[in-house]
Parts: sequence; structure tokens; C-alpha cells
Amino acid sequence: MRALWMTLVFAAALLTGCGDLPSVEALANKGNTVFDPALVGAWNAGDAVVIVQAGDEQSYRIHWLGAEGTETPRIVGMEGRLAKIGDQRILDLTTSDPGAFAIPCHVFVRVRPVKEGLKLQFVDSKWIRQQVPSSFASFVQDNHPVLTAPAPQIEAFLLKFGLDERALDDPMLLRPLKQN
Repeated sequence: MRALWMTLVFAAALLTGCGDLPSVEALANKGNTVFDPALVGAWNAGDAVVIVQAGDEQSYRIHWLGAEGTETPRIVGMEGRLAKIGDQRILDLTTSDPGAFAIPCHVFVRVRPVKEGLKLQFVDSKWIRQQVPSSFASFVQDNHPVLTAPAPQIEAFLLKFGLDERALDDPMLLRPLKQN
């Protein structure tokens, strides 16, 4: 049963389309969640368009529309909450519709405004995956740790390691779509 549960959790991580350090628990909570209306809008992500709408209770509804090397565009629906961790803003993303046989997981993305738009970086580099201590509640699936620790431990872990530049994946730039 445990193997089935772990497989379902990791499959849920893949449903979000990204994230090599998924977590079963959310990072964002009532104490650290903030809402930035500047994130709401339509964004160009190179080979994709990202639509961000305000959701309920300081959340965001996110739709990623991208071809990603295929002829048929792919649409991925996500929900996000922006958590303020230290002096950084981390977007806690999960799929909005995991399906009947999947458990939604959370992936974490640092969000920073830059002159051109928004700079996004997943908190999932090889370096931070190596920092997951053996005593930290997690398991390994396909050579990637999956965090299962309670939310306060995940926040402490990210405060200790996740704000380090080495913890971040390659940056992605979202540019606002111009309106006529």
C-alpha cells in the first residue's frame, strides 16, 4: 500500500508539469500568505502563455497554455498561494484538478519582480535536493526526494536552504502581454 501511495504522490508532482522537489504539505498558510495584485494578468513565457486570476482567500488561479514541443497545445490548471518566507516571496503551486487517482502535491517557485516582468525560479535544484536531511520526513521516488514533513518543518527547511541562490533552478522570465 505504501508503494502505491508513494507512486500516486510522485505522479501528482508530474501533473503540475514541473518540480523536482515536491511536497505533500503546503508551504503557504494563514500566517505567511500574502496577495500581490501585480501577479494577476496575462504573461508571455516564451513558448507559453500564463493567465493568472485572483482566486478565493488570497489565492491565484493559474492557467499555463503551452505547446512545449508538441503540435497540440497543453493547458495545465494550477492554484497558487504566495508565501512570504524571510524576505522572499515563494509561490506554493498545486494542480487544480489532480483527478481521482492522484494526490495533489506542492512545488515551490520564488517570484521576483524585475524590470521586464516577473522572474520565476523553482526551488528544486540538485543542490537543495541534496540538502534534504535523512531525518527530514521524505522518501525518494525516481531519484528525487518527496517531502512529507509537516508544513512548519518545510518552512524551516526553506528558510535554512531554500533562499540560497544554489537552491534555485534556471530562471524563467514572464513578460506582460501588451493590451491594445
